[in-house]
Amino acid sequence: MSTENTETVIKTLNPYLSTLADTSTRDRPVKRRAIEAVKKETLQINRWTHAEAAACELLAHLIDSLLICTESAIESVREQTVGILDSLIEKSQNGGIDSSVLQKLLKQTFTRLKQEPTEEIRAAWMDLCVTLTSKLKELKISVTESELIMDIVQAAAEDPFAEVVKRAAKLIIVYAQTQSKATDYACERMVRLTIPLLVHKHTAVRVLGIRSMEAVLLASAKGLHLLFEYEQVFDRQPIVPALIYDHSPLVRDHLFKALANLLCQWTPRDRYQYGERILPIILSGLFDELPSVQVTCKFSLNQVGQSCTRDLFEADIIHEIPTDDKVSETIGLKQLVHVCFDQSLVHLLVASTDFIAVRQMTALDTLRLFLEYAQVNDLVKNIKKIMHYLMVVYINNDQDVREKVFEIIVLLASQLPSADIYLDVLLSRLEQKYLVTETNGFSAAQTALVVMVFLKQFMKASKHAVSSERVLKAIEKPYLKLIVEDQPETLQHMKDIQSLLA
Repeated sequence: MSTENTETVIKTLNPYLSTLADTSTRDRPVKRRAIEAVKKETLQINRWTHAEAAACELLAHLIDSLLICTESAIESVREQTVGILDSLIEKSQNGGIDSSVLQKLLKQTFTRLKQEPTEEIRAAWMDLCVTLTSKLKELKISVTESELIMDIVQAAAEDPFAEVVKRAAKLIIVYAQTQSKATDYACERMVRLTIPLLVHKHTAVRVLGIRSMEAVLLASAKGLHLLFEYEQVFDRQPIVPALIYDHSPLVRDHLFKALANLLCQWTPRDRYQYGERILPIILSGLFDELPSVQVTCKFSLNQVGQSCTRDLFEADIIHEIPTDDKVSETIGLKQLVHVCFDQSLVHLLVASTDFIAVRQMTALDTLRLFLEYAQVNDLVKNIKKIMHYLMVVYINNDQDVREKVFEIIVLLASQLPSADIYLDVLLSRLEQKYLVTETNGFSAAQTALVVMVFLKQFMKASKHAVSSERVLKAIEKPYLKLIVEDQPETLQHMKDIQSLLA
């Protein structure tokens, strides 16, 4: 019987544990032999028929004595004791560890993370905690135990030893997977715990940070906003948007995969509620400098599109899923862009004014791609806002950036159902009241120049007829001629427009 064997083991161990109760360095060889004997006796239960129950019994009986050993002044005793505890926990049956034992182990883990001088032993404590948490799958843990686990993660994430930090990420992953309700309850704190991992100097830690972020957000998406907000206390830019430009391709690759998986695995409600932040990030990956990352994003975007198409089919909005993957992907992405349009557009427009050139170029490319999937009514409703930002970008930047702006204007020219929609926005900016008040923050001369440039680009690209009378009437106003008479570039654009109309 396992009980008889357990009692025998405990009796055998008592003399050794009594020796080890003295945590000083006195009688070092004797104590080393004692911990070796404890290790040998406890490992033998792995061969027992009822090993899982026996491991739980031994933990319950030996926990206090073994925890004393973890504070020994002899490093090898501390190290082997943590290994013994980890071995017993791993052998225990799921949900079989007593709550009092669980709390003692968690409290001691937290304490030793603060006090243990040896890096490898701190890492071993984290391994123990990961093993322990994985055994809680069948167990509903208390708020106190949840708080202890999160305290441990926080302490480990601040550890100077990278291996300890890696294990903090693994603990987050296991906890989120085994305790989804508890993760949901403390979602915002759980997301905050991933932030030190996502900004860590080591690439491997950031990759694990992305995996831990994904695990938490799969359990609950409510804390997503924290990864997209400016952190005023630390003067830290939004975490996830910054990872688009991480110097490691491996980090970027994992980021796009994780975000796409979230969009695919979430319920439709979460997919469309939180997709407004994630979609622009995935789209931007298509313009990554590394082709392999671009391939990852193309595949990820396809998976997201297919998920959204299935949503439409299950909601009976479409009656069948197209057999052509590309068609199915496009239908799904158009739906996602439509639902997320307003907020996603704001993110992209703000990003397009970034003062860092590479980020601005990526944002403009992403904006153009985003608008390709836009529905006409969304474009019409937001055309004034879009044009305002494009004018700001054009005025403040060089020719390379301006070419990106022209690409977006060409796209708008092909998608708007009427040239008058575009003209309403542009020509209204040439009115005398608008030019005098300079409500857009630019001088009348600057505004006139940009309007002429945009008007010319639109007229060259538009498939719709442009009213010659309306345009000429707007650009040939006497007050406008006075503004541009000493602006040769603007005058040239005016002549080009007149030639196009002629």
